[in-house]
Amino acid sequence: MGEQVLRKGGQVMGDLKIAKWLNSGIAFLDKDLQLTLHNDLAGSLLDVSAGVGHPLPLRQCLQEDREEYRWLANMVGHRLEYRNAVLTWTMGHGIRHVLIDSYCREGAQGFTGMFVLMKDLGDFSMLEQQMQRTEKLATIGKIAAGIAHEIRNPLTTVRGLLQMLEHRYASQNVIEQREYVQVMLQEIDRVNDLVSELLLLAKPHRMCKVPSSIQQLVEELRPLVESEALLRKIEVRWHLLETPLVWADAGMMKQVVLNLVKNAMEAMEDGGVLTVSLDVDGGTVRLEVADTGPGIPYYQMDKIFDAFFTTKEKGTGLGLPICQRIISEHKGEIRVSSKGFGTTFSILLPKLLPEFAQEENTNCL
Repeated sequence: MGEQVLRKGGQVMGDLKIAKWLNSGIAFLDKDLQLTLHNDLAGSLLDVSAGVGHPLPLRQCLQEDREEYRWLANMVGHRLEYRNAVLTWTMGHGIRHVLIDSYCREGAQGFTGMFVLMKDLGDFSMLEQQMQRTEKLATIGKIAAGIAHEIRNPLTTVRGLLQMLEHRYASQNVIEQREYVQVMLQEIDRVNDLVSELLLLAKPHRMCKVPSSIQQLVEELRPLVESEALLRKIEVRWHLLETPLVWADAGMMKQVVLNLVKNAMEAMEDGGVLTVSLDVDGGTVRLEVADTGPGIPYYQMDKIFDAFFTTKEKGTGLGLPICQRIISEHKGEIRVSSKGFGTTFSILLPKLLPEFAQEENTNCL
């Protein structure tokens, strides 16, 4: 929010219905050091429990010997307007880094106080990680696009020749040589699949989004999931509530669900419980895939969506980045939670508004 908005006599800032939706903490500190919070986020960032819209003396909100109190009092006393000031608040037993802008407010009687806008720098750290990941994927995409045809053309030729050999050995009943050829064909297919994954990670396939039922989509995958779980001695629990439609490409979404289910099963080497849940969370449809495996170590949590990062002996480290890319293309979000035992992946997709649910036109990208 810019300075022009802040200087409109406080009319915009006084509208709490607007302020509470902003992703910034907003507060007003008058010249007598009366603090008024304009949204809950301001209270959280300042570590203040005062109610929104209720002026209180700053000393009742913060102890006068705290660095935060002295900084705010000095700002008002000297009418200091800051831009992108980085401050460190002490929050209980932790520390929070906050980015602050401050603006003077002038009334009919002159200076009346200062508006304070605050941003948690933790959000910026997450944004920076996301940007770095995006740049890495873009680089991978350029490499993949450049070498895909150079790799696939000779692979196609080699595969064709090996298929001819396999047919010849089969007709001559030369079993051992035929098995060797079959192994080579399998390895060529693995290389081809890897190239396909790289291309999908860099540039998703053409999507045809239509009003879709995630519940129906998951139900269609249910026989496949249960048969695989039976082989692995894994119990599957389904909690599928009826949910609103979403705007989605069914094929891509099935790929995401199967990938998450496959990862969950592979995490439970000695059996366990796989839980697939579906419900509504406000304006989003939430799909969760949870396992009872050993969990993800905390020091690896920020790496699992990085391309080529894997803890599996034969993994490529492309599955989760592809899932994240597909969900991002659906304007959704994928989250992971793991606290020492078990892991839960959550997919959040915006529900389709009723007025658009009956549209027949598809959205093919």
